[in-house]
Amino acid sequence: MKRTIFLVLLLGLFITVSAQEAKQQIIAKHNLAGSTYYAYPGPQQKVLTPAPKGEHPFYISHYGRHGSRYLTSKNDYAEPLAALRDAQAKGKLTKKGEEVMHKLEKISAEAANRYGELTKLGAEQHKGIAKRMVERFPEVFADSAVIEAKSTTVIRCILSMENELQQMLTMNPKLKINHDASAHDMYYMNLSDTNLNKLCKEKVVDSTYNAWKNKNVNSYPLMTRLFNDTAYINKNVNIDKLNYQLFSLATILQNTELRNKISLYDIFTDDELYNDWRYENNWWYIHFGACPLTEAKMPYSQRYLLRNIIEEADSCIALPKPGATLRFGHDSMVMPLVCLMGINGYDQQIKDLNDVDLKGWRLYDVVPMASNLQFIFYRKNVKDKDVLVKVLLNEKEVKLPLKTDIAPYYHWKDVKDLYNAKLAAYKE
Repeated sequence: MKRTIFLVLLLGLFITVSAQEAKQQIIAKHNLAGSTYYAYPGPQQKVLTPAPKGEHPFYISHYGRHGSRYLTSKNDYAEPLAALRDAQAKGKLTKKGEEVMHKLEKISAEAANRYGELTKLGAEQHKGIAKRMVERFPEVFADSAVIEAKSTTVIRCILSMENELQQMLTMNPKLKINHDASAHDMYYMNLSDTNLNKLCKEKVVDSTYNAWKNKNVNSYPLMTRLFNDTAYINKNVNIDKLNYQLFSLATILQNTELRNKISLYDIFTDDELYNDWRYENNWWYIHFGACPLTEAKMPYSQRYLLRNIIEEADSCIALPKPGATLRFGHDSMVMPLVCLMGINGYDQQIKDLNDVDLKGWRLYDVVPMASNLQFIFYRKNVKDKDVLVKVLLNEKEVKLPLKTDIAPYYHWKDVKDLYNAKLAAYKE
């Protein structure tokens, strides 16, 4: 009995520490509140674990998100600016509100006609990722190695791919590169599963999510700091929408050339910033994680991508000098793929939305701009049948839900068997 009580108390302490960790991280580094808008921080693990004796990297399979971008719609910029301009014309803005309006004018001008496009920072992120990939695994990119690269048909993804390939060619002009972006491959490169998406629209999902939001996210205090008339706020301002738009603009700024010149974080309190982040984090957990509200099925939206990774790897392993398979797409592929694979425990089912970030499910750790998964394959020689694989998430070694005697390396046969069985168990 005492042991049970101790374990319960220990679990409670762990959850409390995890919660404080996420909140304190965001308070200390506001850009983390951006979640999927968090600009790629670069490798957090500088030195990788050496391969077992005699093992050499020979093939890399990869899926990466496009780099830093602008918000995708003109309305994301125009609507909040229009709301403040209209209030200013009627004398309804505070001094802080006028300050924010002038900032939005500069932000909107920089983003004009670039909605959803890759920023300069996004291009640099991919050059950096490619450079480190070649430097860390030179054997894969030696001589006239073949690089097969595919992108979704979205221009920011295509440009992300081209920046990586350009960097690789500057380091080895002998590389043989094939690159493509076609609707032909979208069934696994950028799938949106209609049947699975219906699960997110069930009434119980909406009601549970909205109930959580109503209890935890209060947009009104921010409005009183921007507008000087509560009656005007109540009658003319869509407070939740404006709050979310300003939060999005505050967090996307880190991806643009204005990132060191303008900030909107000062209009939010620490608690508001944290709860707005949780609102976004929980939405993603419902739509892409193993959430019980959506029957833990949403990660299976990436079943074709995972199958492609496995089949392409098997095909390339049979070659004497396979090179690399690079894929460039979106966060909405990377996140559910990580959950489907159970990387670092991201396949956990969390019943209470209050516990999602408390149990370590945090978007900024997985899908910042330019997030990427790299599968690095090793063998002693061409005849070696016991192929090993190591997985990197954002260039950091990860743990798979599988026993291994050589962590963070795994026997490819074991990895393949695990995921083939998981894919076979899913019923369309």
